[in-house]
Amino acid sequence: MRLGGWLSALIAALAAALAAFPQSMRATGAVEGIILDASGAAVPGAEISLVHTGTGAVRRSVSDGAGRFTFHGLPSGDYSMRVSKDGFTTLAFEPFPVPAGETVIREVRLVPAAVATSLEVQEQPEPVDVSATTAGASLGAERIEESPSSHRNYLNFVLVAPGVAASPSSKAQRSLAGLRAPNLDSGFAFHGLRGRNNGLFIDGLDNRDETTGGNRAAIGLEMVQEFRVAGAIVGAESGGASGGIVNVVTRSGANIWHGDATFFFQNELLNARNPEAAARARARRAQPGASILGPLSRDRTFFATAFEQQLESGEEWSDAPEGALEALNAALAGPQFAGTPVRQVRRGLFPTSASETAFSFKLDHRRPRVHAFSGRYAFSRGRLDGDVYGMDNFADQSARGASLIADHSLAASWLAVPSAHWVNDLRLQLARRHAATAPAAGGPMFAIPGVLTLGQAYNLDASRTEDHLELVEAVELATGRHRINAGVSWHQVWLDARLAGRFGGVYIFPTLADFLAGHPDIFLQAFGDPRTRLGVLPLGAWIQERWQPLPGLHVEAGLRFDLERLPAPIPGPSRAAAPRLGLAWRPSAASPWVLRAGLGLFYDRFPLAFLNDAIQKDGSKGFEQYLAGELAERAFSFARGGGLSAPLPGLALSSYQASARFPPTYSRKLILGAERTLGKDTRLVLETAFVRGYHLPRIRNAALALPPAYALEPSARSAYAGFTVSVNRRLRRELTYLLAYSAGRTLDDASDFDEHPSDPRDTSLDWALSRQHQAHRLAASALIEAPAELAPGRLRAALKDVVVAPILQVGAGRPLNALATSDVSRTGAFPISSRPDRLPRNPFRTPATATLDLRLMKGFWLRERRAILQAGVEAFNLLNHTNPLIVSPYYASGGRRLPSYGGIVEALDARRVQLLVQIEY
Repeated sequence: MRLGGWLSALIAALAAALAAFPQSMRATGAVEGIILDASGAAVPGAEISLVHTGTGAVRRSVSDGAGRFTFHGLPSGDYSMRVSKDGFTTLAFEPFPVPAGETVIREVRLVPAAVATSLEVQEQPEPVDVSATTAGASLGAERIEESPSSHRNYLNFVLVAPGVAASPSSKAQRSLAGLRAPNLDSGFAFHGLRGRNNGLFIDGLDNRDETTGGNRAAIGLEMVQEFRVAGAIVGAESGGASGGIVNVVTRSGANIWHGDATFFFQNELLNARNPEAAARARARRAQPGASILGPLSRDRTFFATAFEQQLESGEEWSDAPEGALEALNAALAGPQFAGTPVRQVRRGLFPTSASETAFSFKLDHRRPRVHAFSGRYAFSRGRLDGDVYGMDNFADQSARGASLIADHSLAASWLAVPSAHWVNDLRLQLARRHAATAPAAGGPMFAIPGVLTLGQAYNLDASRTEDHLELVEAVELATGRHRINAGVSWHQVWLDARLAGRFGGVYIFPTLADFLAGHPDIFLQAFGDPRTRLGVLPLGAWIQERWQPLPGLHVEAGLRFDLERLPAPIPGPSRAAAPRLGLAWRPSAASPWVLRAGLGLFYDRFPLAFLNDAIQKDGSKGFEQYLAGELAERAFSFARGGGLSAPLPGLALSSYQASARFPPTYSRKLILGAERTLGKDTRLVLETAFVRGYHLPRIRNAALALPPAYALEPSARSAYAGFTVSVNRRLRRELTYLLAYSAGRTLDDASDFDEHPSDPRDTSLDWALSRQHQAHRLAASALIEAPAELAPGRLRAALKDVVVAPILQVGAGRPLNALATSDVSRTGAFPISSRPDRLPRNPFRTPATATLDLRLMKGFWLRERRAILQAGVEAFNLLNHTNPLIVSPYYASGGRRLPSYGGIVEALDARRVQLLVQIEY
């Protein structure tokens, strides 16, 4: 984008945002409380001071006439607290954590000064947030740094949180910063909604890929202060996503210098063979990294920076069937395939490589009491060669490809706290994502469903640049028992793309015999100019009040208004009002229980990849030709197996048009829960959720016959009912754990925007279990330091500074569709949606999944309590369980069931072992 465009958009944003709050979860926390005397009477006029233990930042307040005090807009971290009042003993509290998005409640009882001049209070706050109307999971830096993480991607840890499951596109987390498949979503699903419907934030600013719904800039683990995961945030400040929320808070520097140097290494000699391959693949990875955090000016200016590099040399498996290899290559060498550049297929391993980088720098400056300024730059880049794949069929090497992705994000914030009751938070982000995928082969794609795909993968010829300009400004006022927020959000996104899917042509052969004979059943190809430019502007406005009408009762009520300006010819803009209501009730001050309820509507944005078809192939700028039966054979014969330079004359063309009615996607959520303290550091959370998704995007043949006329429709729906049980112990005395069990049922009539209905005349026939459905899921993670002090003699020295960190995930099988190997219903659907034998949608199940990851690490002090050398080993999928990621959905051809149905197309990695060494100071 030209500089003038950036400047004009920035000026417009500054003029539009006068009093607003971000379209996200809060990146700060709060402390509230009440000061009482020994008899339980309120103590007004007590002085309370909070000190951030890392930066020395001080905040002060005075208790009001009811003895209440409040601190809002607190950067997450540990805080010490001091309470003083004439005639009473001064109390100094041991440092306690204030997580982002949470409110810590403290009840302080002062004693007469005659008892002592001052007292140290070591009691920690309760592990429950008694004011929160919905529950969430917050994972801190040490928990993340010390746990096993394949590819060092922080999004891996989302899947240990309660109420979340891997989406069908969960291989997104198999890279640090690379792109291993086109159109990847976030990789996880909340409450049965699609992985494209989640809100992804860094420091409260949007980090979602607007084209696909995936994650943008990658942040190294050393830069993560904490991240919070929630299936629903009832507060009206949360918007722009109908699914769950993931908010990452990055680290800031502190008065004490801190940093590390790390090195991770893998070699295939320590690994098991992947189940879809007939031989053990080469897998060599080196991943060095370093970070440093510290002060530029003590108590005032701080910086934090981290760099991580991943270099990988590996192999992937080419799936050509062994018994048909000779026949396939003989056909490709014949005259009927003379127009395709693919002259042979192969079976076996072929080389792949990857190079990935993540870099972050953050600068913080604090002025006494009132102002705090922060600036952050994040850069990530991933280049993968030969390891990009995005289909649900067995694939030859020629059907794979390469990718290059680069992200830049420049963010700034200004936090002003003129008083303990007023917080103003201004944030700005400029970001750019460039993503490109390239197929390994040219020409058309040949699909023999259930057997093999070869040639140019139709969705890999793509490049795009996505620019973001986001401005958010937050105002919060607290007075007595009330907290009031009001605001708007402004987020402009521009897309400059060349998404050339299907422009190379696609031939579908129902059987291997049809391929060898050169008899395709379906041919489709796009023509015209694949380049598009479009922009969207999501806007949000809201007002909210949090009120405590009675002791132990918190009420949260708000109204959010969302508007998204869509590009022509998409009807719009879409406008929607979303009321929210939440309750949190503690029956008595001594009760260990907190009961919660939350209800609301949550509006979403459309993935630009969905909107792009109506702009790119509108019938004038571009179009498609869809041919079946004899017409497909005619195209194949004319092009001699290649793509067409122009559509066949005299035959109808197809276009994509947006539906005249284009309402926004939204979900309706009812969350009921209860939380109980189990001792000083542990909490039990019970939660049940009833969630419905409305106006989910889909594509349908509105002509109801051939040639197709495709309509982009927000008409799909989903329904989820389920519950979660979790036990969470916060990190204390070198022990933390999180156990989470989820059970639920998800139904829908389309699990992604490219899933066509099997009968375009009646989409209700597709109402069935969703691809997001997982009936049961258990996730257990822990961080344990060996209790060396309890061990005898020499064993004590061996166990000293030994850390064990396991992560166990077990899940029930997922729904598996049963598809025909061609468009036998002649609905014009691609990908194929026809089902044989009158089978319902998603009638079968994949096998269950189970993974156990483990880190074992031993520390050696170089300088006692100041610098430590740590060495260890990580094992991923330690039990070497076969976990299918993609299985073949092609059930039958010509009335005969395929032996490959349900076979593994791609699986999660077999057992892998990684060595590590790091120096931390």
